[in-house]
Amino acid sequence: MSRFLLILTLALLTSTVNADKPILSLVIDDLGYSFEQAKKVINLPGQHTYAIIPGTTYSKKIALYAHQFGRETILHMPMQSAIGRKIESSALHDGMSEAEIADSVLTMIRQVPHIKGINNHMGSRMTEIGYMMRPVMETIRNLNHSFYFLDSRTTALSKAYQQARQAGLDALKRDVFLDVNHVNPEAITFQYQRWLKKSKDKGQAIAIGHPHPTTIEVLAEKLPETLVKYEFKTLSQLIQLQQQETASWPKYLSHWQQDSKNSKQ
Repeated sequence: MSRFLLILTLALLTSTVNADKPILSLVIDDLGYSFEQAKKVINLPGQHTYAIIPGTTYSKKIALYAHQFGRETILHMPMQSAIGRKIESSALHDGMSEAEIADSVLTMIRQVPHIKGINNHMGSRMTEIGYMMRPVMETIRNLNHSFYFLDSRTTALSKAYQQARQAGLDALKRDVFLDVNHVNPEAITFQYQRWLKKSKDKGQAIAIGHPHPTTIEVLAEKLPETLVKYEFKTLSQLIQLQQQETASWPKYLSHWQQDSKNSKQ
């Protein structure tokens, strides 16, 4: 048993320190309404992921621009909020049938080229309802099983991650929102430091920010120094890393089973 515990400990350490540096993933949400803001965040240092709202004025232009520079993009899918906030007319809501949900999901995905995955835009009402999220995830999987889903976790009761996994999609969860208070640079910096700490503690962490002027200023200042001590990965790169770590577990267990067998001979 002690041998097994040692191997288990080594496996856990390998999964978190496999890279020389803690890993950060940054997602910039709400792109589509301003091409100039989009260009600023797309040109920030580091490899990041950019979430584009479908059907907006510049959604396709931003997607093509990002693709031109090798940036990863995802669909920022509008969903119903619990607090009645104004949202895009294309938003998924709890009054839809499964067929209407599937049609809307397909329409939105086809509006933004070159995406690698999807995350929810708002959705504090919609993502809490598991049976409403199930057709969302099944439609995504049936269209393209290589798409992933990032649960933005706009509510602690979100079922989006769970439903994505059950549908067979790769899925991730947001760790930190950088700019809930998007006009205060001190507040954004505080959240930025929380993101770094979570990455150190867990080995990796995902932050979501938005293309607000103050957020862009803080990121432009902080990212160059952060790149020295941390490794940035897009969401698809992060998923690939997690899959590699998961695949290594049978190797550790096989070694333990062989050692256990030998010790009994």
